[in-house]
Amino acid sequence: MMSFSRCLITAALAAACSLAAAAERDWLGETVMVKETATPQIGAKRFRWNDVPLPATVGKVNGPWLWLGIAWVKQDDVLLLDDAPAYYTKLLNRGTHNVLAYALRGVSWLSKREYDNAAKDLTEALRLEPSNSTFFTLRGKAHYGKHNYARAVADFTEAIRLDPANLIAYNDRGVCLNAENEFAKALEQFNEVLRVDPANALAFANRGATWFDLEEYKKSLADMNRAIELSPKMTLAYVNRGRWYMKHGDYLEAEADYRRAIELAPREWAPYNGLGRIYAAAPEFEFHLRDGKQALEMAKRGCELSHWDEWVCVATLAAAYAESGDFASAVHWQTKAMAMSQPAKIRDQKDNEKRLELYKSGKAYYEQVVEPPAASPAATGEAKAK
Repeated sequence: MMSFSRCLITAALAAACSLAAAAERDWLGETVMVKETATPQIGAKRFRWNDVPLPATVGKVNGPWLWLGIAWVKQDDVLLLDDAPAYYTKLLNRGTHNVLAYALRGVSWLSKREYDNAAKDLTEALRLEPSNSTFFTLRGKAHYGKHNYARAVADFTEAIRLDPANLIAYNDRGVCLNAENEFAKALEQFNEVLRVDPANALAFANRGATWFDLEEYKKSLADMNRAIELSPKMTLAYVNRGRWYMKHGDYLEAEADYRRAIELAPREWAPYNGLGRIYAAAPEFEFHLRDGKQALEMAKRGCELSHWDEWVCVATLAAAYAESGDFASAVHWQTKAMAMSQPAKIRDQKDNEKRLELYKSGKAYYEQVVEPPAASPAATGEAKAK
């Protein structure tokens, strides 16, 4: 599920950066913020700075202008994500734009996965502006990042009370309820989003993940396909569909979806984790995909990009070590993953326990699938012949 984005954040170039230095930077593909004084625009049409979904990835460069998904912004009005907290701290030290500075520094921390700092800053923003639905939504994301789902749901519920049209809060409350195994309630949230906005690709992608957890696989695939049809560049939809293909034994299609997701968002952890899991744990009928070296490479990259804070990535790393024959490391990382995974879905915990016992006995992990594809090597006998 793990694509809990849609944040509104801004930042600025550090004062010490010269315009010449900014011009020399290769901005394409960088994750950036915008200044609160920025004026995004397309031709003569101008937007507010907070109309840009942030953090943004620079998609195109045209001289001094950067394309941030919906509009162009001048280079001297943007800053790398890592520099944002320091910029907003300076604003706070000057005593200017306090509400804005707390909120945007909070979302900067949120994007950097520093959830405690994010929650603190967003609480300060709410102290100054207690009726702001967006601030409750953002703080809910911070609580979600800390796996404090009850507090996250409470914040999303308050955000909806303050603004019944806040579809992001509905969506994110659905994601939290899914994490708490409240699948029926999660579906209600995504259905409400789609009732109001029938073309909301994010709601289709997340509802598809919930159908997957309910083992309603046909509905799941239909929603994921619809999400991709509506938003062909949505990384989450490809990651979710890759998971669906893995479960159904179609590892080549899964591999293609994960690689497409990496093309679209090379700094997201989920597709690397998916590839690592394929190379470490593909079942016997796809044995030719198992590759310990590639599994370790992808799994480590997933762990790095997730700041070593996602138990599923650590569990994939354990499986990669097992496939490479290093069972001591597999036991070490699987034990760590299990300690990180609380609370987790009962099904996940049982799978984790099974994996640990396999590694202790010197065996690699093989995923179970719903059913192998009809033309798989196992079905044709090709696997045994190789």
